[in-house]
Order: sequence, then C-alpha cells, then structure tokens
Amino acid sequence: MQINKISHNNELLEHIHIHHKHLSVKIFPKLGGSVQELMVNGTQILDGISIDESGLADYKNSYKSAVLFPFPNRVKDGAYQYKESLYQLGINEKPLNNALHGLVFDKTFQLTGSELLEERAKLELTYKSDGKLPGFPFRFKLKLIYRISFKGGLSLTLKIKNTDTHTFPYGMGWHPYFRTDDLASALISIPAQDFYSSDNRGLPREPVPADIAPEFKLDDKNFDDAFSLKIPRCDFKTDTYDVSLGFKYPEGTYLQVYTPPHRKNIAIEPMTCLANSFNNKIGFSELAPKKSDTWRINLFYITKS
Repeated sequence: MQINKISHNNELLEHIHIHHKHLSVKIFPKLGGSVQELMVNGTQILDGISIDESGLADYKNSYKSAVLFPFPNRVKDGAYQYKESLYQLGINEKPLNNALHGLVFDKTFQLTGSELLEERAKLELTYKSDGKLPGFPFRFKLKLIYRISFKGGLSLTLKIKNTDTHTFPYGMGWHPYFRTDDLASALISIPAQDFYSSDNRGLPREPVPADIAPEFKLDDKNFDDAFSLKIPRCDFKTDTYDVSLGFKYPEGTYLQVYTPPHRKNIAIEPMTCLANSFNNKIGFSELAPKKSDTWRINLFYITKS
C-alpha cells in the first residue's frame, strides 16, 4: 500500500499514484484534479490519458474524468444572465460556439490532505478561485475528496464553498469514460424518467418520456444525450468488469451518455443539472455567500478476470 508523488518533465503530467496489490489509481492535480487511471487486476476500468504529450492533447479534446464546475456540459454561446447582470464565458467549443465543461478542468489543485489505512486511502485536493475567471467573477473554494477502497470502490466528493460576498449560480458534474473493446455487447441500465435528445449544437431539446428498457445492450446505438433519473444510479456491464455508479443529489439527478465514434469507450456523466442550465434553469442551483454544498459520486466495480 503506497501513495507516491510522481514527477514529470512536463509539470502538467505530475500525478499521485495510489497502488495496492492489484489496484492502481492515478490522479493529476494539475489537470483539474482528475483521475486518469483505475486499473484493477490488470483490467482498465476508467479510460484515462497516456502520460505524455499525446495524452495532454487527448485530455484537451476528450475531458477524460474531468470535474465539471460551475457548470457541466454546455452553455449556449457561453452567455447567460444572472440576476441583473450579463456574463460571457470563454468559448472552448469553437465549432459549436459553446462554453464546454465548466472552468476547473484545467486548473491546478493543491494536495491538502492524504490518509492511508490498511484497506483504504483518501486524498483531498483544493482549488481556490480569486473571482477572476472569465464569465464567472465569483470567489469560491472547491475541494475534491477521493476515497479508494481496496475492496472494490472509488468515490469522488465535491465540496464547494462560496467565499464571495454575492450569491452565484452553479452545477456540478463528472466526466468519466469507461474502457471496453466490445461496446456493442456491453449492457447499460439507466433508471430514466425523461429523455433529452441533443440538437446539432449539443444542447438539450424539450424532454419526452424516456422509452428504454430497464437494461439494454448497446449494440450499434449512439448517444450524446441526457436523462433525468428516477433513481440516482447507472450500471454498466462489460465482458471484463461491471461497474455501478451512485450519485444522489437533493435538487435533482441527471445523466449524460456519450458514445464516441471510435466506440472504444463510453462516457457516463453524472450531473446535478442539465446542459445549458444557466439559461434553461433545469436543475439550476444557487449558493449564497459563506454557504457550502456537497455532492458525492460512488463507483463500485467487480472485475471478471
């Protein structure tokens, strides 16, 4: 059982390596505190980046395992009105003219705590905003707490505190990709309530009642769409591992599912609000000065090797 800080000639690729017998977890503080490896018994569960320059390019394009705050998914034209003010976020999805995946995915988090016990490990990473982020001029502190159980579980807790003197809008999300060499035969279970298909800019259309089986094979199905959920969980089964995600949030629970064209992985993205929530207000939350909020995502896994 060890927690090691691994240096690299490119500081963005410096990471924290937690390993125990047949378990390996790698977390990158300077890539938004994202976890880029979950390897169990030689089975790659999370599809992370390679630790080289091509991996950085991959992260920039795919946002693998990125923590999404203060908004998940997209904000149309990067523009929104909050109270009496208009705000303009940076456009990082230029072909579609959207702000994409929040503002902390590329920020540097500081390691502010760690704990290693016989059967589990815990890491705490912290980012503090000075209120100068483009389009989001509010001060806040965001803590990421990773808990790794050597018996089959990983959890990510987001703790956000408003350190400003003004209330601000926000949503939270996580963007993990799950690796599989045979996506067509994989099974997914989504306890869906409503289905939000995406338009040609990746923004949600009006909802319709979800019409999906309790569990179904992915076959040749393609997704880049969202669901509101009756139960805050999703199960995904492949020929080498099964995972279960749980992510209860009091204000509402949403899930984005994305199948990339190469079909070597699938993004299963828990969210506390829908895409473009700064404008459509679906799952929209506000945080008053000095107040805090917490959201936890639990991932349980079983390998079949």
